Amino acid sequence: MPTRHVSEGRRLGASSPSALPLSNILGLPSIQPAATPGRPRRIDSPGAIAIGLAATLTLLAGCAGAVKSDAHSSSERRPWRFTEFPIIAWWGPPGTAGREAFEAYREAGFTLHATNPDEGFTEALAHVEAVGLRAMVFRTAQGFALPPLPNPDFPAHRDAIVGWIAEDEPAGAERVARAIGRVQTLMETDPTRWAFFNMLSPHLAGIPATAAAIDVAAQRGMPILSYDTYVTMADGTDRADLLYGHLALFRQASLRHGVPFWAFALTIEHGPYRRPSESDLRWQQYSNLAYGAKGLWYFTYWAPVGWRGWDHRAIVDATDGSRTELYDWVSAVNHTVRDMGPLLLGLTSTDVVHTHPPPRERGFEAGRSWITDIRARDALVGYFSDSAGTRYAMVVNKVHGPGRSARDTADSLELRFADSVRAVDVVSWLDGVPGPLALEDGRARLRVGGGSGVLLRATLR
Repeated sequence: MPTRHVSEGRRLGASSPSALPLSNILGLPSIQPAATPGRPRRIDSPGAIAIGLAATLTLLAGCAGAVKSDAHSSSERRPWRFTEFPIIAWWGPPGTAGREAFEAYREAGFTLHATNPDEGFTEALAHVEAVGLRAMVFRTAQGFALPPLPNPDFPAHRDAIVGWIAEDEPAGAERVARAIGRVQTLMETDPTRWAFFNMLSPHLAGIPATAAAIDVAAQRGMPILSYDTYVTMADGTDRADLLYGHLALFRQASLRHGVPFWAFALTIEHGPYRRPSESDLRWQQYSNLAYGAKGLWYFTYWAPVGWRGWDHRAIVDATDGSRTELYDWVSAVNHTVRDMGPLLLGLTSTDVVHTHPPPRERGFEAGRSWITDIRARDALVGYFSDSAGTRYAMVVNKVHGPGRSARDTADSLELRFADSVRAVDVVSWLDGVPGPLALEDGRARLRVGGGSGVLLRATLR
């Protein structure tokens, strides 16, 4: 039997006599942005509806108690049946691409396939199973290359399916309410197959409304927070303030609710966005990891053919499935992340600082942590701890740019460690060798590729 859907008219909190409708809880408008024919919704659209700060906060304050009283707490959340580090492309190979395309996808280090309910759905699930992947299945067709199934039959108990993507970028009260309701129903049907919806980029939805939607969705049992933000622009600029502002928002929400978040890297030229260089690619994903992301998205792996303003080449070339220059770059990042994946999933983010902070982000302050000083052109440090209290740090060289390789943008980072640090181990280093770090007078120098990160572990005296 296919998993049940929530009725279109359902509102969050309907089971609680004192709960307000979701439109009141979130302060979201019911008006929807107009769709642009021939263009998928995933392009950042200036027509998205902004949300009123004062109204949102007032309504949240008035109904928070009612929402929480009827919510699923994080302590009731069942473990996910998928135990690897999630690495997934929004639009992987379609079912009609053939088994070899799915093998290439797996060989690039991807662990999950976002499977679309289109004419290739049955074949895609068979390919996923045959090559040893797992599927996160879209509950609504995403309008990629193949016609959507009119009445898809979702095999709820198929082992290859480990979760569901309820919807993408819902905007407005009605669609956000429906997405949260669908997630809740899917989670009630099988809490080991995690379900979520991908959120609209916060600068389009409005930061207050995004924060409110996160809180209500997490309180209602959504076990994954996911959103997209694209920042590598065709004119050569980067919207780093958006990248890090949104990462900070989701990092804080993730810690508050005990729910992991997933974040994106853009890998296709379209609209106002450029094709990423190697350093661009690494910068996006290592920034995500430094802020504590527990899952990595790529948009996209496969590409459309014949869409106006879109390249037909992403990580592969959609005309023949051949590998582009991005394939090896993505594979290097993915396999490095997979190697440290079990460790990353068990770490808790404790702080994030920048040597040259973007607006509203914290700057590095000498002497405040076990890394007491850092000399770098432009670096990011994400601090973590594990369940035993062991200290970790992801140190990222943020230097990157259009057409620039990781080698071209490499930097020699000089780190100084506190007197309390007895030893430092390199846990993961994409361009270097893991192992004990040679210290001289409590200092070490690392040559780190552009956009790349190094995961360090401290042993205290």
